[in-house]
Parts: sequence; C-alpha cells; structure tokens
Amino acid sequence: MVEHQFGGPWTELKLDAVCYYLECYTKALSQRRFDLWFVDVFAGTGERTSERLTGGLLESQPMQWVSETLPGSAKRALNIRPPFTHFIFNESKRKHQKALQAIKDANPSLDIEIIGQDANAAITEIFSRPVWRRGSNGGARAVVFLDPYALQVDWATLELLAKTQCVDVWYLFPLHDVTRQLAKKLSGVGPKEKRLDKVLGVAWRQLYELPLPTNQMYSRTLFGSIPEFAEEEYRNATKAQIETWFKSRLEKMFPYVSEPLPLFTNIKQQKFSLFLAVANPSAPAINLAQKFHRHVLKNYAPKASRHTFAH
Repeated sequence: MVEHQFGGPWTELKLDAVCYYLECYTKALSQRRFDLWFVDVFAGTGERTSERLTGGLLESQPMQWVSETLPGSAKRALNIRPPFTHFIFNESKRKHQKALQAIKDANPSLDIEIIGQDANAAITEIFSRPVWRRGSNGGARAVVFLDPYALQVDWATLELLAKTQCVDVWYLFPLHDVTRQLAKKLSGVGPKEKRLDKVLGVAWRQLYELPLPTNQMYSRTLFGSIPEFAEEEYRNATKAQIETWFKSRLEKMFPYVSEPLPLFTNIKQQKFSLFLAVANPSAPAINLAQKFHRHVLKNYAPKASRHTFAH
C-alpha cells in the first residue's frame, strides 16, 4: 500500500459534497441514456491516510494518535450508484499510478483508464478524443474533478473545458494560495506574475485597480500626504473579493457557476473555495445543476462554517 497523507476534516466535507452531487447526477442522466464519464486528474492513490486523536476522559482510554486509511475521490467515485460508465484517473507520480492500477486490477468489470501526465496536459488529451466532438456522440457527458494541491490548474484548461459544452466541473480553487501570491504592491509580485497569468489569466491585474480603502483616503487627506503605496498600483482586495472576482471570471466562460462552498482549515483561515461550473448551455442541464447544487449547499454549507473547525 502506498500511503498518501494530506488534508483534514475539510477534505472529507469536500468529498461528501462532491459525491452527493455525483449521485444526483448519475440518477438523473442515466435515465436519459447518456454515456457517463468521471474524470479525476489529481487522483492521487485513490485513498488518503489520516491521523486522528482518540481516547480521553469520555472514552475512558489513554489519548493517542491513530492512523486510518480513508477512500479518496477515485475510490468513492467507483461506488456511486447508479454508476458512471467510464472512469479516467490521472496522476503524475509513478508510485501513485501503481496504487491506482491496483484499484483498476481489483475492479476488472469497470472501465477504468489510468494515465500519468500533468493535469493540464491530461485534460487537453482527454477532451481532444473523438467521443467529445460534436456530432460524433451526442450522448457523452462527464463530471471533471479538479482538486489540485496548489496553483496547478491553468486558465487555458478551464477555457478548454468550458468549450466542450458537455461537462460539469468541480474545481477546488486554492483561494489562500492565490491570495498569498498576490503581493500588496503589483511591483512586488515579481517572477510570480507568470504563474498567476497561467492560473488566473492576465486579468488578475484588475485586483490592483480597486479604489483605496476609506481609512487610507482619510489618512491621506488628514495629513496632506500620499501614502507610499498610493504612488503605484496596490491590491486592496480581500479574500472574499478575490473569490467573488474569480467567480465573475468563470461566469464569462461557463453558462452556470455556483456560489462557492467555503472550506476552512481552522477557525480563521478559509483556504479553499469549491466551485461547480457547468459547460452545457442548455436550460435543462443548467436547471438540474442548480437544483442539485442547492441540495449540496443545504446539506454541506452549515458544516463548512469556520466554527466547525474551532476545536
């Protein structure tokens, strides 16, 4: 077994939310005889190793850390009912590919494909196949899960997925990492500009065009001097504003983009925003996605509160 240790309670919440949607999705579309695909381009090993603290007064046991193996996105997707017809799991690390291959070998009746590329290259290759070309097979539909470890999903990849007009995309947007890369002064971004261009598109510079905060404007008037940062472009956007801005950017490409499910790693820090983006422009597809996502928010948004991780 290859151990793959990452995440925390928010990881299980994320997977619970996505898998709830997958069940709604397959129930609705399998009745319409669509050819259903699940594509996970950061599949890891298909599992994750987690540690949790057990024991204590309530359990009348000594406190200790125990290790447990939990199913990851790949394994959980295989158990969705009704099932998907095809599964594509991508992972760039060879030892993780071997773990995925073991999952495939253990499920010989399922159509599972394992590929080992950069996630962006994998998406380009997968969606250049004839099955996704218009007119070749109008029955192919997919859910694509983008669950990067950091700033690994290119803006061009999102553009490509939007153009398919037949996929639903779950994207774990790394809000905290993006915010850290956006220095307060535009001149301070430096060599990170190229990475931000790839992940956000060149429009991220709009975040430096917001007006100065009221307190800074007051300070400038009161003392008759201009703060040093006012002489150049300065980012005033908060995490919430960056999240809203990114949603508006997705909406320029996808016919429907959900309100994000915020994921907190502790009481103070929202690290991720989980978006659903639907590429299919048809009203029935959008209506179904909206309906399913309302149920996701109803069931999982309360659990995603920052107070959940206060302890």
